[in-house]
Amino acid sequence: MARPIKVIPTLEGEAAATFLKIAEDAERRYKERKAAGKLRDITKDPKYQGMKKLFANPLVL
Repeated sequence: MARPIKVIPTLEGEAAATFLKIAEDAERRYKERKAAGKLRDITKDPKYQGMKKLFANPLVL
């Protein structure tokens, strides 16, 4: 049985320009934090550690 192909929405005009501006700002801020050494280590986050324990269990997947 075939599944219908869904159309991928694309941004045009003002929406596309706004999206690109926001994406470029986010990338710039990330690069500034990385250069300043202010990125946090996600592996020390309790939620990350809990996720790793959850996926270590083979019965979950």
